[in-house]
Amino acid sequence: MKSRIMLAVMLLLAAPFLFGLEKKEHLSLDAQGIKHLEIDAGAGFLKVVGINDLTNIEVEAEIIVRGMREAKAEKFIKDKLELRLERFDHRARLVGKFKSYFSLFSWGERLCNLTVRVPKTIDLSIDDGSGSISLNQIEGKLKIDDGSGSIKIEDINGDLEIDDGSGGIEAAAIKGSVFIDDGSGEIRLQNIEGDVRIDDGSGDINVDNINGNVTLSDNSGSIWVDTVSKDVIIQDDGSGDVKISNVKGRVIK
Repeated sequence: MKSRIMLAVMLLLAAPFLFGLEKKEHLSLDAQGIKHLEIDAGAGFLKVVGINDLTNIEVEAEIIVRGMREAKAEKFIKDKLELRLERFDHRARLVGKFKSYFSLFSWGERLCNLTVRVPKTIDLSIDDGSGSISLNQIEGKLKIDDGSGSIKIEDINGDLEIDDGSGGIEAAAIKGSVFIDDGSGEIRLQNIEGDVRIDDGSGDINVDNINGNVTLSDNSGSIWVDTVSKDVIIQDDGSGDVKISNVKGRVIK
């Protein structure tokens, strides 16, 4: 009897993931003359890659709805999914997310995973709800406003600005300056050509090989700073260990 009850409970818990719908959509836009791409994304991962000599902005959207039978999921996608790629003069805008909705009996998943290929020289502005973000090989400026989820950025030939709610942040090989305003989560920066400024709520900060000034304000969490060409300024170290080494300029606390 006990085993039957356990089986019934397991089936009940798994039910939202036993049915649903997964589909893919592709969008493309001529990138000639476009200097700036805005991305408005909701739940799901976002991956952006810069490509040399690419003439189009190309998007693959993986749409996942679980917890509904197929016909209902199809209607839900038709009614609630916003997926479009539009041009406004020298600017383009990609929207890939589900509209907000209310339901007393809502379970399962509603995801719009986005994989985006862009010309390397484009500037990017990203407004992301939840889910991981991965960006690399971008030669323009990059601005991210993120709710939650991990962020990983590599090989950016421009300034980087991040306003993040929660989730770890990793950035490496950035040829511009980096500014981060973070709520919670570990921050790891490596090989930054410009200045670094971090205003952090909680979480460890690890900064290594910075060719400019480093300015840090942290409420809680350990701070490790190694190999800085200019000054290190600790405005607030809150709670946690602080270790600073190999600084050519001043260390100001």
